[in-house]
Amino acid sequence: MKLFTHDEPHGVFLLIDNKSFYASCEAVSRGLNPLKVPLVVLSEAENTNGGLILATSPEAKHLFHLKANVSRKRDLPNDPRLWVVPPRMNLYIQRNLQINQIFHQFTTEKEVWP
Repeated sequence: MKLFTHDEPHGVFLLIDNKSFYASCEAVSRGLNPLKVPLVVLSEAENTNGGLILATSPEAKHLFHLKANVSRKRDLPNDPRLWVVPPRMNLYIQRNLQINQIFHQFTTEKEVWP
């Protein structure tokens, strides 16, 4: 199969992925290292069947063998090292806007894709 890419845009593209974004926001807001603290963001809303993990820090994944973001509260170990925090969506929105403002210092609005 031959791909025809001559009409596609060419150039340098940059992809930014904020690692475990909700968990990272929560760690930083508590003065903790987001790459070293075992932390999960847990929603205990009524529609989650007892609690749904929305974000898991890399250290929590490593220490407790938690899967990405498909785990439930029942999968969490009872371990005093594990930080379990509720979601704060307004915080995540504000941090996302701040990060995007940084991008806009170096590129035009048209070149930043959400």
